[in-house]
Amino acid sequence: MPFFLDKAIMEGEMLVNFLWFLGGALIYKFSSYVFGITTSVNLYTQTLISCLMVAKKIDEQALLSINAQYDLMKKEGLPIEQIENTKELNIKAHEFWRSMVIGTILSSCPASIRGALNFKDWKSAMKLLKE
Repeated sequence: MPFFLDKAIMEGEMLVNFLWFLGGALIYKFSSYVFGITTSVNLYTQTLISCLMVAKKIDEQALLSINAQYDLMKKEGLPIEQIENTKELNIKAHEFWRSMVIGTILSSCPASIRGALNFKDWKSAMKLLKE
């Protein structure tokens, strides 16, 4: 075989090897990107679930405090109408607090992760915690 054919064959093999290397590098880059996003979403979701658990505990304690306030108002002999008005205001304030917490959590999420969240309000967030 003439020497120039050996050189051409070797150059062709180098090109094929380079293309295999380039293909492997691109696949590695793509797969690490996909796995990185998946890991980030999972980590972010677990962090949000932990935040929701803390918010749930705060919510439970706030409800206990509100109920204790009503009991104290009854013991002090305040008029039922005043107690009911206070109760109504406290319920509205508590519902506002719940929606504010969920709104803050959702608005603080990156847009790329926000779509993966399975809750939009307090009720669906608490349902997520039960799962």
